[in-house]
Amino acid sequence: MEKLNTLIILLIAAVLLVPGCYAEESAMNESANATAPDVTIEQNVTQGVNATEASTIETAVTEADYTANVNTTNLTMKVNQTALISLKENPTTGFSWNVTNSTGLEIVNDTYTTDKAPESMVGVGGVHEWLVKAVEAGNQTFDAVYKRSWEPTTGSEDTYALNVTVE
Repeated sequence: MEKLNTLIILLIAAVLLVPGCYAEESAMNESANATAPDVTIEQNVTQGVNATEASTIETAVTEADYTANVNTTNLTMKVNQTALISLKENPTTGFSWNVTNSTGLEIVNDTYTTDKAPESMVGVGGVHEWLVKAVEAGNQTFDAVYKRSWEPTTGSEDTYALNVTVE
């Protein structure tokens, strides 16, 4: 009886480990072939969110006064204007954007949208979007570091910085 229990436990462990090993290998292959994350201004499909959330996201995007891309490092905004900041992200690899902003900028919407992919596909990246509102005049900043949260910051991470002058 004890041998039967051991055999069952080993079979269950094998069934659970094989998909995990495949997913880890896929993620490793993707990260080896990956390039530095790009900043984009494209609107992406809001896959995986309900209709109300999708409507809210689309409304927020269409109401943005500015969009930021990789070439946008400085913006001039008026109080109560908004900017949509979009950064590619793949949290399935453990990497995500760690964002900080000055008190004169308020993040009014923070959304991650997975790229279109077959339903069973693992390791799919997407786009993280922040709708940022200027709430206080002066020099403001939006900074992001692309890293794994459990790893120490080394200074070699991909970063994005947006300097905003709010009038």
